[in-house]
Amino acid sequence: MLIKDLAEQAGVSVKAVRYYESRGLITPDRAPNGYREYDAADVLVVREIRALLSLGLTADETVPFVECLRAGNDRADVCPASLDAYRLRIAEIDQRIEELSRLRGELSGLLHDAESYTPDTTEPDTQETR
Repeated sequence: MLIKDLAEQAGVSVKAVRYYESRGLITPDRAPNGYREYDAADVLVVREIRALLSLGLTADETVPFVECLRAGNDRADVCPASLDAYRLRIAEIDQRIEELSRLRGELSGLLHDAESYTPDTTEPDTQETR
């Protein structure tokens, strides 16, 4: 199938397919006329990449999943490297949650202080003392 057909079946743009190819995630064959040729396995790979990207993984982080599919598995996440990639991403999310919770606490404290602030309305003493 041609690149536009792959893009359509996988639900991505042709530009996305070219990007995945540039990252080495898919490697099409070339027809005698130079056109890229893809097969049904490429549709599954591109769908998997798209799903993983939507979960916040980077293109590079999808490599273990792509390799797992290319190894003949019917799921991309059954290989040890895929499981490690999940664990790493979860750890990154947990760290970000901790950072955000800390920031939220600081902001909540500042908000509370600002809401309960009452300006000092007494006039400063303008007489000099000697």
